[in-house]
Amino acid sequence: MEYNDYELVSLAQEGNEEAIDIIYKKYKPIIVKKSKNAILYASHHGIDINDIMQEGYIGLDEAIKGFSQDDKATFYTFANLCIDREIVNYLRKTTRGKNKLLNEAIAIDEGLENVISDDMDIESSFILRDNEKKFMTEIYEELTKFEKEVFDLKIKGYNFEEIANILDRDVKSIYNTFHRIKQKSKKIMETED
Repeated sequence: MEYNDYELVSLAQEGNEEAIDIIYKKYKPIIVKKSKNAILYASHHGIDINDIMQEGYIGLDEAIKGFSQDDKATFYTFANLCIDREIVNYLRKTTRGKNKLLNEAIAIDEGLENVISDDMDIESSFILRDNEKKFMTEIYEELTKFEKEVFDLKIKGYNFEEIANILDRDVKSIYNTFHRIKQKSKKIMETED
């Protein structure tokens, strides 16, 4: 039996995992397309397409939670708006100067000497290294064991599907975990301002 969007959203709002999965599969092509369009803008800022897709899924989650059939808009229209808003807000936040450090951060164990670029003076490179090391230490202290595993694999360049396979979890769990990591990192950055 096939459900329409209204029925699926209603079931999803009641916590029906099967309905949520169907909505995710149905809207995945939209999220992928929007993410591909956004990466054209964001790739030179050190942002990965998987990060943008994650924000798209967060927007879809918000659409599921916030949709009311009393509204005049269809769920499709509402979901597109929520997905767009989440991606745009993410790009706006992450391309600001104070967030570049997180976006362009490399793993501490890869060596911080890679942070120095040819056009950067020595003093700036030391400040950048100290800030990155401090930030990475602070965020690592805030993470749970599982979040640390996800964080370490993400820093090493694995995408969400690969991390899910390595940790024997479903992709949605990895997306949600990474979202929590990002929220914790944002709080750390806000306290440093």
